[in-house]
Amino acid sequence: MWERLDTKLKSGDIILMHNGTDHTADSLEMLINNIQKKGYKIQKVSDLIYKENFQINNNGTQIKNTK
Repeated sequence: MWERLDTKLKSGDIILMHNGTDHTADSLEMLINNIQKKGYKIQKVSDLIYKENFQINNNGTQIKNTK
C-alpha cells in the first residue's frame, strides 16, 4: 500500500481507506507513520467541514450562507 501511495502523495490529498479489505487495518499504523514522517498532517474529513454559516449542496460543495 505504501509503495502505491508514496509517489502520489501531495498536500491536500484525501486518502480513502476501505475497512472491509484484508490488509487495511494491519497497514494503517504504518501508513500514518510514513505520511507523518514526510511532514504531512492528518485530519479527519469531518474536521474539514465548515459547521456554521455554510450549507453543503447535492454535489458536496460547501457554500457560505448569504442570509
